[in-house]
Amino acid sequence: MVRIQVGGHPIDFMVNTGAELSVVTQPVAPLSGKETTIVGATGNQTHRPFCGPRRCRLGGHEVIHEFLYLPDCPVPLMGRDLLAKMGAQISFSTDGSAQLKLTEPPSPLIMALAVKREEEWRLYSSPSEMGTIPPELETKYPLVWAEGNPPGLAKCHAPVLIDLKPGAQPVKLRQYSIPREARLGIQVHLDRLLQHGLLIKCQSPWNTPLLPVKKPGTQDYRPVQDLRAINEATVTLHPSVPNPYTLLGLIPSTAKWFTCLDLKDTFFCLWVAPASQPLFAFEWENPHTGTKEQLTWTRLPQGFKNSPTLFSGALAADLAEFPGQKLGCVF
Repeated sequence: MVRIQVGGHPIDFMVNTGAELSVVTQPVAPLSGKETTIVGATGNQTHRPFCGPRRCRLGGHEVIHEFLYLPDCPVPLMGRDLLAKMGAQISFSTDGSAQLKLTEPPSPLIMALAVKREEEWRLYSSPSEMGTIPPELETKYPLVWAEGNPPGLAKCHAPVLIDLKPGAQPVKLRQYSIPREARLGIQVHLDRLLQHGLLIKCQSPWNTPLLPVKKPGTQDYRPVQDLRAINEATVTLHPSVPNPYTLLGLIPSTAKWFTCLDLKDTFFCLWVAPASQPLFAFEWENPHTGTKEQLTWTRLPQGFKNSPTLFSGALAADLAEFPGQKLGCVF
């Protein structure tokens, strides 16, 4: 048993590595409105609510957590979701005893930034002064902005067929355990990708896991696929990505106007051939319905080792006929 300060009140929890979610038997906060499906030993399904987020402290660690409310559970349970947040390690001795250890909390990071005096004004620029799209341009050219639009498609390029190394066999890796909060955040992105056809349901002998990556300063979790096993099994293309230092050297000293375009989700503009789509399959459990299924990409995914090379070649081919010199442009 371990004692955790939940919202300033001590509660004794039983450590249960077999429980995916941490459980309280008394409400520690108002119910949040979120629910999950519980399957009992008899196979019956019931919907149980979550309490609102509360600050939890244990052994120098402090995290925000939402507990599952189960009044009929004999004791509060500390499940894998909270153990992972706390960085817990459980070790067993030869006498059968177990010991719970928590990793040391990360020490504060201090960074020093040195800037030239003539550049100090950038430190005091308000975020509202930059990064906004002029309304007249947003109205006149509605399809060029990433906000509110699905990723574009390079219609002049054939679907990408990916070659396997000789003797390569399907790799099937299990999905890592992901906290419910992260799964809820990832589901929002997966729903959008499914809606636009970038993801489709499939059945594949290949399977690689998803990782939840939290966007700094927000509560948004984005799915990042661990494609190291696929990168190891596929043929590596010779990289043809331009050197940025060489490109900057091509800009004439007389140039006065400069533009930087951020091509969002650029790899998604290239189709993956149907024969190669099963390579990028992953298993996903919908946090709302509890159903598991395999999904895969119809477009070139991020994390695949050849994606930058393939996109760079496609972009160079599309720009080959652009009359840059006639317009006085260097790109």
